[in-house]
Amino acid sequence: EIIISVMGVTDAGKSYFIREVTGNPEVKVSGGLYSSTSKVQPYSFEYLGERITLVDTPSFNDTNRSDTELLKEITDWTSATYKKNQLLSGIIYLHPITQTRIEGSTMSNLRMFQSLCGQEVLENVLLTTTQWSKVDPEDGQAREDNLRDEGLWGGFIGKGATLQRFHGTKESGLELINQLVSKKRKPLHIQDQIVKQHMTLLETDAGKLLNEELAAQEKRCRRELESLERQLREAIEAKDSEMNQILTAEQARAQEKLEKIAAEQRWLEGSHAAEIEKRK
Repeated sequence: EIIISVMGVTDAGKSYFIREVTGNPEVKVSGGLYSSTSKVQPYSFEYLGERITLVDTPSFNDTNRSDTELLKEITDWTSATYKKNQLLSGIIYLHPITQTRIEGSTMSNLRMFQSLCGQEVLENVLLTTTQWSKVDPEDGQAREDNLRDEGLWGGFIGKGATLQRFHGTKESGLELINQLVSKKRKPLHIQDQIVKQHMTLLETDAGKLLNEELAAQEKRCRRELESLERQLREAIEAKDSEMNQILTAEQARAQEKLEKIAAEQRWLEGSHAAEIEKRK
């Protein structure tokens, strides 16, 4: 069995890619900004006498699930497959060429991707742009050239990853698959850290990165709450009831976000402590 993981940002077309290549009508495809992939889901098909399994992987910065939940699910799946000696033949990382600028969520996904994969598997990674039919070819070329920048995909390409295009057809997808079927299978960095080195999730590079990002989110959230508190006091003094209502609602949303961040931090720390206790 040849296993290939399909990863990337929300709205890059991961599920669409899998549906087109496998011909499986049961693959749910998103029609908008919300991710249709809520869990790690493998889809298998026969191709040139081989059983190919494409693994649909949820994006970080998902609208419905926290990054902590997603990281745990991905690491649970990668650990289980590693223990069965089922290594990936490659990874197809998708990015929509329609994206006019590189957003913070795109960079967060890229950093997490790097921490999960490590450097050893980059020769088996296809950095693939999608949705070319929706852009002017010259604009698309300029954006693709921008992705080659050292701070974006350039570092990955310099260590063995290749830049590819998916043109939305089964034939185009199978061309990508063909590049990976003969690759030497390699373990991901996260598999090595959790299964071989017996690290807790918090001890892994991916876990540390997530914890750092949660701390940064907490800091931004607290600053926002302080600012809203000042504005709310001013609105009360000015007897501006309409602004008072708006700011109170914003304050409630910010407080809810802060509580969610705290819950994720507690879960990471709690799972780490529980795992350490098991080792005693």
